[in-house]
Amino acid sequence: MPESLERDLGGPVHVADHRGRGRPLLLIHGLGGSHVNWSAVADPLAETGSVRAIDLIGFGYTPLAGRSSAVDRQRDLCIDYLRSEFDEPAALIGNSMGGLVALRIAHAAPELVESLVLVDPALPVIRPRLDADVLKGLVLPLVPGIGPRSFERRHAAAMDDPSSYLSELYDMLFVDASRVRPEDARLALDMARRRAEMPWVTDAFVDAARSIFLILSRRRHFARWVGEITAPTLVVQGEKDRLVDVASARWLVERNDRFDLEVFDDIGHVPQLECPERFLETVTPWLAETAEAASRS
Repeated sequence: MPESLERDLGGPVHVADHRGRGRPLLLIHGLGGSHVNWSAVADPLAETGSVRAIDLIGFGYTPLAGRSSAVDRQRDLCIDYLRSEFDEPAALIGNSMGGLVALRIAHAAPELVESLVLVDPALPVIRPRLDADVLKGLVLPLVPGIGPRSFERRHAAAMDDPSSYLSELYDMLFVDASRVRPEDARLALDMARRRAEMPWVTDAFVDAARSIFLILSRRRHFARWVGEITAPTLVVQGEKDRLVDVASARWLVERNDRFDLEVFDDIGHVPQLECPERFLETVTPWLAETAEAASRS
């Protein structure tokens, strides 16, 4: 089990320390997620380095505490954490919104980043699709007035029945939710129950979601700054992701010749939970190769 740490970085921040020794690895979860999104892979990754899974502002056990949960505020939080905790560049592994945060860190503070693994990162839409569940869950909360009230109703439903809420969420995130290990599903359910009691959940979700939309809607600007990133980057993409289309992942890697793409067939938005063995078989040797290359440079 990881050790729970609390740091003061302009407010309390919860971090799960999976220990390990050597090169630091920071795991960054997605919108609505937490450190438990890495439960299936964090300990094996700790065999290759010092692994920490951070709870972003307003998510997991990190409260809003008067702070914004917008993407660039999360970027600044992670930069502060990396500078305060580690004396060498880290590998960043980010899923969904966490992948976008990792990209922003690598652009703003390249000296802190050895490499990036972007797991179904939030990206501009290249091939529009109509998916009613995704529209209801991610787009509707962006609508002023209606959006927050809609999310509050979903949050109230989650408070009443966290198990059913999580099952509905799993249908959107995974191709086959039965692939998730029972112990990881239990951790997610426990977190959902705890989150149902936190008063800042709606504000944090809506603030973060709107900031994602604003960044991704400026596709030309996005392409420009992504092209400036110098860290070697591996993009891991679920072929059947309903939230981020594989066309967007292919578009991303074409923006920067340091980026490589690995597509997982028949996998959804959270490969590290749906196919942890394949995830580790892909990511672990890649991290080792980039670490070795960094040590020679």
